[in-house]
Amino acid sequence: MTRLRISDLLATGLVDPQAHLDAERVARYAENLDALPPIVVFDTGDGYLVADGYHRLAAAQARGRETIDAEMHHGSRHDALHYAATVGAAQHGITADQAMEYIRRRNPERWQGR
Repeated sequence: MTRLRISDLLATGLVDPQAHLDAERVARYAENLDALPPIVVFDTGDGYLVADGYHRLAAAQARGRETIDAEMHHGSRHDALHYAATVGAAQHGITADQAMEYIRRRNPERWQGR
């Protein structure tokens, strides 16, 4: 596990986190932050991408934390997207391909030409 600065994670991302954050979930997570698993981050060589854990990240930020525990993976933007899509698909009962398409549609500026 790695400890990362939250400010390093907010500048880059697969999606616009504000577009899909649930304020009630963030508040619940903030109350129990230390009991939650680490977020999942991909080191692409160009920076860090959060692949899973936007609500946990927002909860840590709401609690005034400057760092957060992360499970670090190494790979491309596409690898991070595929991981995020697989997690999202499992949570929403859809296929990973459907989740990837949804992420790309919701955030076209981040995925043009990819």
